[in-house]
Amino acid sequence: MPRLWASGRSRLLLLMTTLSFGGAASYWWWNTRTDVYTDNAYVVCNITPIASNVTGQVVALFVDDNMIVQPGDPIAQINPVEFQIAVDQALAGYYQAGHAAEAAEVTTDFTTDDRKSLLVAAQAKRAESEQMVEAARVAVQTHTRLHEKEKEVLAALEAQMPGLEAMRRNAQYYYERFKSLAESGDIPGQEFDNRDAAYRAAVAKVESLHSDIKGAERQVLASELELQEARVRLEQSRKALANTDATVGRAQAEQMQLTVAADTALALRNEQALAEAKLRQAKLDLSNTLIRAPRAGVIGRRTIQVGKTVEANKPFLSIVPLDFDNLWIVANLRENQMPDVRVGQPVKIAVDAVSDRTFDGWVESVAGGSGAAFSLFPPDNATGNFVRVVQRLPVRIRFAHEQNVENRIRPGMSTRVTIDTTRYVRKGAHEW
Repeated sequence: MPRLWASGRSRLLLLMTTLSFGGAASYWWWNTRTDVYTDNAYVVCNITPIASNVTGQVVALFVDDNMIVQPGDPIAQINPVEFQIAVDQALAGYYQAGHAAEAAEVTTDFTTDDRKSLLVAAQAKRAESEQMVEAARVAVQTHTRLHEKEKEVLAALEAQMPGLEAMRRNAQYYYERFKSLAESGDIPGQEFDNRDAAYRAAVAKVESLHSDIKGAERQVLASELELQEARVRLEQSRKALANTDATVGRAQAEQMQLTVAADTALALRNEQALAEAKLRQAKLDLSNTLIRAPRAGVIGRRTIQVGKTVEANKPFLSIVPLDFDNLWIVANLRENQMPDVRVGQPVKIAVDAVSDRTFDGWVESVAGGSGAAFSLFPPDNATGNFVRVVQRLPVRIRFAHEQNVENRIRPGMSTRVTIDTTRYVRKGAHEW
């Protein structure tokens, strides 16, 4: 009886094993018949290069490589001093052109009363000269503040020199002392090498500070020259104001042609429009000194540092988007895998770097040609011996999820995709 029981149990076990293998084989056959799988798939995105619209020296850097930024976050600050001066100059020029145009238009409103017309024009000119004096005075104040700031920078740099010189002398003392001890064999050579490196570093810091001081001195001299020029312009504008006072006295004896006044007024209005355009451009350049992130993403390929001069329209870093609206997968399928692949079919995505979950997606589009068709040297099968090579077609796959959780999926990652060719999850699917 026990032998019969054991024999029956063995047959039952054999039957169950056979059914299990048969079910697994059937499942494998069904999936391989309807699913398309490849591990030649990678995450792709459109990387945004960031460049400055103006050329200038970077005075502040707010980001670093691999830092996540949001739209509008500051990236870098270009020195705005010269751009602010340009705005002030453009504003003074705009006021000057505006007052000149208004003064000329006033004269066209007068009749044949030449004396009155001349008097009013002279008074308008005097008002214009007063505006020029005011503009020149503002320019002197601006250059004075800039000159004082440059002197403060120079003083701050010079204040660092005694400390660095003391460090250099101390490093030199220990360098010479350890050198003699090393030559006599009293200390290991490694200790002398450390002192030698410390001494060289101290000398380099002193030389660098000397260079910074010389640069600051040049800035102080340049700002002083600009201040002197502004003062000269102020004195000239005051003399011009005095001349307009004299013109007012002579205006009653002079005659003005109304047509000439009208032409002059039109020309001055055109100059005012040009000055206004220059002012808008100067304000735009000033606003462009603060570079902001145009989109969310991760900073990469940063090539700028504080103190480095950036050139306009030359990219200095990139922003890599991490949201699924800007991430997709390019799966390179063999051409013999393409007969049942259609746009809109669902896809299961496995990312090698995110092994704890899978993602859903869908086929968005199929490339217009194989990878070989878009290569630098397309194959020419009309020459030489022909060797048939299975081609691959890039297929774009979109993620079906709304968010890139924890930003774990990054461009360039390897993935494995399985396309279900029996279903459609997007409307408007069409033949490729």
